[in-house]
Amino acid sequence: MGSLAGKSPANTYKSLLKVADETNGVSGTASQIEDGEGTSTCISVGDDNFKVKPQSDNTTTTFEVENASGSNLLTVDSSNSVVKVGTSQVSATTQLLTFNAYRIVPASAGTHYLVGLPTGEYVSHNVEIQIGTGTDPDTSKDAGSSTQYFTNFIFPVPYNITIDACKALISSYDDTDIVVNTHLMSYDMVADGTTNDGNLSNGTVLADGQATAVDRNVIKTVDCTIQNSSVTSGKVIACTVENVTNTHYINIQVQVKYHIA
Repeated sequence: MGSLAGKSPANTYKSLLKVADETNGVSGTASQIEDGEGTSTCISVGDDNFKVKPQSDNTTTTFEVENASGSNLLTVDSSNSVVKVGTSQVSATTQLLTFNAYRIVPASAGTHYLVGLPTGEYVSHNVEIQIGTGTDPDTSKDAGSSTQYFTNFIFPVPYNITIDACKALISSYDDTDIVVNTHLMSYDMVADGTTNDGNLSNGTVLADGQATAVDRNVIKTVDCTIQNSSVTSGKVIACTVENVTNTHYINIQVQVKYHIA
């Protein structure tokens, strides 16, 4: 970097920084930092506050903090409204949601079944709840007298969130290879104090994937394809699994990486 030593202010004023409030200087009200000819920067400072705001365009690197080797530790991305942290640069609001089921036994091939949420205790296997036989799970579900079982199969979304990734681990119990599909879905759920509470509607595929050659000798890993990443608060998320080939039971764990939007 150059030095100002021995140079006249008349020749260097463009490279000098000053606050925009030339009367009061730094005060309790943040004043924008400008260069010597009055060009505004993205920084404003006061005696108790500091602000960064882009002047022209949002960028993915509006604010950065690096370690000595130049790796980002903190990044404010104003283009996507996200703050990234750590050497892995994940969103600061990143969360993990897990669905899992032991021994889902299909009544028939080609049927989608809900995959449960962890309950914190061992169960022999999950109750099988069917949710369609089409290419994708049904977009609505009225379980009638079985609605009680939904409680441990759906995740209520408390904030607007963005799905970043969805990974499934899948196995079966027999040597016969099977094809298994998995879906991550969002739904509207009735919660108005009526006898319809718990019914699902407006289903949307968030992510889906397929595992082939699944049997008891392997654990297949599936990186699901994100179809719709945004989920608004008030909806619920559910996970499903489908044995396309036969009625051999399925073991499955699905990990969903998301961040609060």
